[in-house]
Amino acid sequence: MDKIIIKACLNGGRGREQSQHVPWTPQEIADEAQRCAEAGASIVHIHARTATGGTSYDPAWYTEADRLIRARTNLIVNHTTARLPDASIEQVLRYLRETPEPVDMVSLNTGNIVINSPLKNGTRNTLAIPNSYEDIRQTILACRERGIVPEPAVLDTGFLTNVATLVEDGTLPTPRYLLVEFSGRFGDGLQLMPGTPRSYFYMTDCVKELFPGAIWAAHGTEDSVFTIGGLAIATGAHLRVGFEDRATLIDGSPARSSADFVTWAVEVARAHGRTPATPQEARAMIGLPVR
Repeated sequence: MDKIIIKACLNGGRGREQSQHVPWTPQEIADEAQRCAEAGASIVHIHARTATGGTSYDPAWYTEADRLIRARTNLIVNHTTARLPDASIEQVLRYLRETPEPVDMVSLNTGNIVINSPLKNGTRNTLAIPNSYEDIRQTILACRERGIVPEPAVLDTGFLTNVATLVEDGTLPTPRYLLVEFSGRFGDGLQLMPGTPRSYFYMTDCVKELFPGAIWAAHGTEDSVFTIGGLAIATGAHLRVGFEDRATLIDGSPARSSADFVTWAVEVARAHGRTPATPQEARAMIGLPVR
C-alpha cells in the first residue's frame, strides 16, 4: 500500500490559554512524542519553550528533549529555525551546533514571515520574523557541518523562488523533500498563501515544476488544517498535523494531544488506501541517514 509520512508538530508557539495540553518541558514533549509515535507519526517537530511558555533557544532544552524522545521512540526528530525579531541568527546556530548528538532535521524557513495579530482596539500589531539570504545560508552551512538535513519550508511562491536561488547558487542541494505551508484563510493576518484548494494545487504544481523528483508534506493552520490535510492525503503527498497548527479537532472539540490529530490523519489515509510510513521508511523516502 502507498506510504504516507505523518509529521506531528507538538507545540510551536501555542499558549496554554488555548489548550492546557500543549507540551512545554522536555519531559512533556517526550510524553507527547511517544503518544504520536503510537498513533502513527514518523516525525516530530518541536520548539524549545521556557517554563512559562516563552520562546527559548537553549541548547540544553533541545539536548534533553532529544534524549528523552530517542530513549522512548525511533521517531525522526525535527527542530525549528524560527526566531523572534529580538533574537539573532547566532542563537539558532548555537543550538544547531551544541547539542551533543545532531538533530535529524530542521525546518528551514526560506523567507521573511509577517504576522499581523488579531484586531484589537481598531489595530493590529505586526510581527516580522527575519530570514535574510545570509541568515538562511549560515543555517544551511551549520547543518552541513553536523550532517543535519534541512527541510526547506515554503509559505508562498517567493519562498519557493528563494529555494531555487539557493540551489542555483550551490548552497542548498536540490531538495528531495519540502514542507509546503499555508495560512488559515484570506484575511487572517498571516502574509502567506491562504489554505484553499486553489492555493494548494498552485503551490504544489510549482514545486513539481521546479523540483520534479521531490516529495512534500503540506499543512494548514487553524481554519485550513483539515482542508489541506485532506488534500495532501488524497493527492499522494504527506502531511503535518498537531498542536502548533490547531487546538481543536475537526468537530470543534478540544484536542487532548497532538496524537488526536495523527489519529485523524491515519484514519483518512487508510480510507484512501494509504498506510503510515514507519520512521525507518520515512528516512528512506526523505533521504535521511539511518540511525
